[in-house]
Amino acid sequence: MASATIALNAYIFGYGGHSLVTPHTALKQLWWTHERIEQKVTRSFVVSKLRGEERQFLDRPLAFGEGLTDDTYMEWILDRARRLFLILTEIGVPDQIFGCIDDSWDDDDLPLPFDSVASLELAYDDDETLNHRFHNAQFVYMLREVQPGTHIDYGPKEHIPMEYVNTLPPAVSLQSWDRIHFPGRPEEIYMRRRYILVDKENDCSYFQSLMNDVQTAQTLRHEHVASIWASYTSDDAGYILSDFVAEHTLSTYIDHRTPMQLMRVPATERPSMILEWLHCLADALASLHHRGSAHAAIRPSNIIIDHDNHIAFADVGTLRTFQRGKKPYKTETYDYAAPESQICQAPIVCPSSPPASSMSAFNKLRKMSSSGSSSSASSSTTNSSTRSNSMCATTPATPVTPPSPRRSNSLKTIVSAMSPSPGPRPSLSSSMRNFSRHLQDPPCPSPGLPTLPMSPDYITPVTILPRPTAIDYNALRDLPEATPEMSDVYSLACVFLDLITFILRGKTTDFIRFRATRMQATSGRQKFRIDHSFHCNPYQIEAWMALLKDDSRKQASENPVFRGIPALLDMLKRMMMQNAQLRPIAREVRDRIQDILVDQCGIEHLCCAGREWNLPMPEVPGGASSGDSFSIRAGSLASPPRKLGQESRLRRDVGDQMSVISRVESRASASPAKVESRRTSGGSVATATITSWRRAFSRSR
Repeated sequence: MASATIALNAYIFGYGGHSLVTPHTALKQLWWTHERIEQKVTRSFVVSKLRGEERQFLDRPLAFGEGLTDDTYMEWILDRARRLFLILTEIGVPDQIFGCIDDSWDDDDLPLPFDSVASLELAYDDDETLNHRFHNAQFVYMLREVQPGTHIDYGPKEHIPMEYVNTLPPAVSLQSWDRIHFPGRPEEIYMRRRYILVDKENDCSYFQSLMNDVQTAQTLRHEHVASIWASYTSDDAGYILSDFVAEHTLSTYIDHRTPMQLMRVPATERPSMILEWLHCLADALASLHHRGSAHAAIRPSNIIIDHDNHIAFADVGTLRTFQRGKKPYKTETYDYAAPESQICQAPIVCPSSPPASSMSAFNKLRKMSSSGSSSSASSSTTNSSTRSNSMCATTPATPVTPPSPRRSNSLKTIVSAMSPSPGPRPSLSSSMRNFSRHLQDPPCPSPGLPTLPMSPDYITPVTILPRPTAIDYNALRDLPEATPEMSDVYSLACVFLDLITFILRGKTTDFIRFRATRMQATSGRQKFRIDHSFHCNPYQIEAWMALLKDDSRKQASENPVFRGIPALLDMLKRMMMQNAQLRPIAREVRDRIQDILVDQCGIEHLCCAGREWNLPMPEVPGGASSGDSFSIRAGSLASPPRKLGQESRLRRDVGDQMSVISRVESRASASPAKVESRRTSGGSVATATITSWRRAFSRSR
């Protein structure tokens, strides 16, 4: 009795949310849910609250029925006015239920605004104090419960039927995301995120932006993208509920090294589980690109892991509402960004003669641009993939062209070739393929590219351009720009490289130090800064991959899973190419990972294998047709999936999985034409438009 009294007093005086003041078990009984009201308001309860002469009216027909209905007052209360009767009982006038019913008031009229409460005629003389008590009490009993897939706009005095979970996630960065459950369902926990919707300084509201992003997120549903279970607004703030309850971000998971959920998995199965994450994330990204949406915020802090070792993107970066208020860890946004999003737009003046090494010139330019943009890297937003990376090279005799106001995502350069001279000519560096040759002037027909004749001194023909004495914009043609989808592939490769490093070495601190470069600082007291980004250190990244290959070969004898890591690293090289146009699309990455994990690593079951998205592909001129399938069509599951300490996977739909045997057999039985069509089908509109460009400018590796 004492605990119930304390709970009631704390609830009335505003301390209901503090678990140290209010007994949690007693507080849960205060929620007047629909189920509890039905259990409380019975015939015996109604009779007990009325006096003797008033009880006689309960079984009489309604006064306003006039023969059209034979319902009684008791039936009206039990069918339509349970909440109304509870409110009248709470304020001490239960007998006024008869007058309210005569005026056809019921629970559907609640909640009433204060100006309408006087119409109930709760007293013979208008009593404003009694009207205030009714107005405040109705919100205790008039609870609107959140349902899956719904949105509710709660009023300023409405009670929201939710209770806090008193346990916090291990990751400090996730502790700002509340954990709640609903009354009577403590086992169903949801993660809640709060967003301010009113900017009082600028006098603007983000309510419509929230609703648009919530609706868009519903169309991008995927098992490995944290879903929006429901949403609501209250007191100038919006709230998102998700049934994906995170314990760690990928960053804290790796930094912790021995998180609790990882320790529950047998040591021999941990590499398989983490390698499967690569396929899950690639499948989620392919799904987003297939639906015409880039992610634009792929980094470890935006990838979350739950109690059962399920992994997912916390949100989609292109949905701006979900990025407001987020604080990425240090320079993480800059470190995991694609190179085309970090190169400055200012034109560079260089000599007309070509550099000795095109890659060395590119590296010098990248260091110059990254040092100039380092001060703004920490404040860059999640849509950094839309930043310009243009570079204009010109001759000393040519005036410097001011940067175009139109933003671009392609590296702009003019390649000058050496003038013809007798004797053997040195071939151009293979890294010349890593340039996106692009200018912004009006397009013109592409000039013919002469090739050197074949001779014993030349193993392969080399493409050259004549030496220009001045920039002739009419002699060049705009090539496709780098799209945000291409930047997503690069950032995803950076995350994959962290995961593979974690599998082989148990930590990533050595990798961070290995790829660090000392750069000249442009601001602050320090003369130098340390750059840990992936795009600024391509040579260190390649050297680190070679070390990982050696480590995987040494450990392959103990665990055959490591046999596929060299092939995965080769795929990461393609994903991290400086030229965005030469990177594979997300669908190709997903299918390649599946082949490696199945054929070389021996992982028989993948949770995302055989997944299909039944959305028609738009018609693209010269690209993939709308009928192209985006995933592998195969048979059903032949045996139950691996547990890997993840009991909740047993609840997954069997149709979302496929056996390796059925997948291999289906590929073997498929006609070569169908297989080739499946391999060349585009993953999105943006990637399909550059297919012909790739064939023309990429050489075999």
